[in-house]
Amino acid sequence: MIHRALFGSIERFFGVLIEHYAGAFPLWLAPVQVTVLPITDRINDYAEQVAAELRTAGFRVESNTISDKIGAKIRDAQMQKIPYMLVLGDKELEDGTVAVRERKQGDIGVMTLNEFKEKITAEKLSRSL
Repeated sequence: MIHRALFGSIERFFGVLIEHYAGAFPLWLAPVQVTVLPITDRINDYAEQVAAELRTAGFRVESNTISDKIGAKIRDAQMQKIPYMLVLGDKELEDGTVAVRERKQGDIGVMTLNEFKEKITAEKLSRSL
C-alpha cells in the first residue's frame, strides 16, 4: 500500500497558522473581516445597507442585528477577534457615516463609508500584519 498524506500537511499548516496568530488573524486572512453593529433596531436597515455595500466591494462582512446592548455586541466581536467593527447609531444614520472600532486600537473615529473602504482596501492589498 502506498501512503499519501495530501491533506495532512495542509491541516498541520493551518494548525500552526492558527496557533501562531492565536486566532487573531490580520485583515486579509480573517474569516470575517468586518462586523456591523447597530445600536438600536431602528438602525438595522442602514446596517444591512452598509454590510451589503462592503460585501459588493469584496469584503467578508457580518451584521449583528440581534436586540442586545452595544457593549455585549462589541465584546462578542472582540472575543471572535474580528479586525474591524462598525458601530452605527442615529448620528451615523443622519450623517451617512460609520464609527470605526479596530480590534487592537479600539475607537478610531467616525468616517464616511468610502473612506473606510479605502482604508481597509489598502490594508488588504498590502497584506500588512
